[in-house]
Amino acid sequence: MNWDYFCIFAPKLLRYMKKILYAIIALAVLTACKKDEEETEVKAGRTVLVYIAAENNLGYEEYIGKKYRNAYDDIQEMKEGVKTMGNNHLVVYVDKPNDPDPEFSRPIPYMLHFYKGELKDSIQMEESLTSDPAIFENVIRTAFTKYPADSYGLVLWGHGSGWLIENDSVKYNARKKAYGGDTGNNSYDTPGKSWMNIPSMAKALSRLPHLDFIFCDCCNMMCLEVAYELRHATDYIIGSPAEIPSCGAPYQTVVPAMFETNTLINDVPKYATSIVDKYYIQRAGGYDVPLSVIRTSEMENMASATKTVLKAIKPNIGDDAPNMTDLIHYYFDYKYYDANDFILKYASTDDYNAWKKVLDKAVIYKKMATMWMTNKSWSGYYYGFTVTEEKYGGVSMHVPQSWTNQDKYSREIQQLQWYYAAGYNEIGW
Repeated sequence: MNWDYFCIFAPKLLRYMKKILYAIIALAVLTACKKDEEETEVKAGRTVLVYIAAENNLGYEEYIGKKYRNAYDDIQEMKEGVKTMGNNHLVVYVDKPNDPDPEFSRPIPYMLHFYKGELKDSIQMEESLTSDPAIFENVIRTAFTKYPADSYGLVLWGHGSGWLIENDSVKYNARKKAYGGDTGNNSYDTPGKSWMNIPSMAKALSRLPHLDFIFCDCCNMMCLEVAYELRHATDYIIGSPAEIPSCGAPYQTVVPAMFETNTLINDVPKYATSIVDKYYIQRAGGYDVPLSVIRTSEMENMASATKTVLKAIKPNIGDDAPNMTDLIHYYFDYKYYDANDFILKYASTDDYNAWKKVLDKAVIYKKMATMWMTNKSWSGYYYGFTVTEEKYGGVSMHVPQSWTNQDKYSREIQQLQWYYAAGYNEIGW
C-alpha cells in the first residue's frame, strides 16, 4: 500500500464512517421513540368489559305481539356511544339465545372490541354458561389481558336478584338467584336456570385486576350484602336497589360516561355521577329508576355502624319480626327493604343520626325515584308505600320476617360475610 495515499484518504474515510455510525444511532433512537409512541397509543386510559348474560328472555321475548331484543338493542346503542369514547377500550362479551329471526341469530358467544370509536375485533368464543364463575373469570382475564389499560371497569348485564344465594354456585332448575340467568340450551323461554352466587363472583374477581367500578345493569344489586361481599374487588359499585326496565341503561350516553375521568366532584368520581345521571334521565318504559353509588372502602365502617344500631334497636322490637308496613322495599316478596327507611323507623334519633353519618360516607351519590316496578305495579294492592328524600337511602338490606319464605332467606343469608360483620348472628337474626 502506498503510504502517501493512505495518509491522504484515511482521515476522510474515518469521517465518512463516523457519519454512517451517527446515522445508524439516530435511526435506532427514532425507531425506539416510534415504538414507545406506538406502545403509548395502545395503552388505553380505561378498559371496560360489558358482560352480557342474555341467554334468557332478555335476549329475546315476545310480549303482547311485540318482539323485544334487549341485548341486540343495547349493542346498537353501544356502537353509537363509542364514537366519543377517546383512547379507551370497550369490550362486550355477548351470550344470547337463538333468535327465531335468522337476521338476528348469532347464538355462539362472541366478544366485540371497540377502540377510539370503532369496532376493531369480533372474536368467536366457545359455548358455555355465563353463570359459571370459571367462565366469568376467564372472559374478564381475556379482555383485560388482550386490551390492557391504566384502569378497569366491569358492567354486569343480565338478570339480578341481589344477594340471594343457592348452595351451588351454578345450578339448574334453581329459583332466581344473584346474577346471570342462563338457560343452558340457547333458548329464551325463561329468565334462566343457572345463576352465579355473589361470593363466587367475589372469589373470581379476587384473582383479577382491581376495578375502578362495577356497574350493575340488572335488578336489585345495590344492597349492603352485595357491596360488602365485593368490597375488595372494586372501588365503587353503581346500580339500582330496585327492579330496572328490561331495556336497561341508555348506552348511547352511558358508554361515554363510563370513560369519564376519576376527578372527584363533591368527593364522587366524575364517571360515577355521569353514569347515574345519564341513566336516571331516561325513565325507560314509564318507570323511574332509583340509583346510587357505593364507595366500598366504607363498607367495613358501614357494617360496624349497622351492628351497633341493630343491638340498640333490638330490645324495642321484641321477639316478633319488626312491622315493616309502609317501609320502602324493592322486589315483590319483601326480600329487600330500604336500609335507611328501616333504621329511621326503629332507631332513636341519636342512634339514627350516628348511623346515617356512616351511610352518607358509603352511599356517596343517589337519585330518588317514586314509582318503579314494585310500587307502580302493585301499589294500592299489597305493597304500597311512599318514597321521600328523608326515607330513601339508595341501598337495601335484609330484615327477617316471620313468614316461611323469609325464614328461608334468613338461613341463606348466613352464607354471606355481611351476616356476621353486621352482627345479625348476635341479635338472633
